[in-house]
Amino acid sequence: MGEKGECGGPSFDDPLGLLAACHERIEGHCATLVRLAAHVRVHGGDSEARVAAGRVHHYFAQAGRWHHEDEERDLAPLLAHHGDPAVTALMARLMSEHRVLEQAYAPLELVLQALPTAPGDVPIEPYVSLMRAHMAAENTMLLPRARALLAPSEITVLGRAMAARRGVTIPGP
Repeated sequence: MGEKGECGGPSFDDPLGLLAACHERIEGHCATLVRLAAHVRVHGGDSEARVAAGRVHHYFAQAGRWHHEDEERDLAPLLAHHGDPAVTALMARLMSEHRVLEQAYAPLELVLQALPTAPGDVPIEPYVSLMRAHMAAENTMLLPRARALLAPSEITVLGRAMAARRGVTIPGP
């Protein structure tokens, strides 16, 4: 399967590693948002700020959405099959947090798409704090539990589904 995902690093052969790598990339974009907000407060939405805002928005609008779909449409059902009530409750909580994150991102998305030219505030909070807490929960609770529960065949199914979502065809056995 070897094809790398949009986050680089692990391939679709290691979809849980790919999800973790995406978290690292999301953290990088959160750090960019913090720097962007400080920059815009002083300099406004100059060309440097617009480029950074465009990169962050592009990532969250595409890869970020795919990431949540990977977890909700593919990982959650595989984990539910194992019948672990604690994992089921954790997935329900994390999927609920996805909706909260989407709501928190909406006002930020509008600003990223059209940065004000004058100095001002970019509303990165509560989005950045919520996202960082969410990723921490996934990294420390969800991904380790998924690694423990999922069989190699389920890992393959997950990797293929993630690849297909991105339009990548993985040759089958």
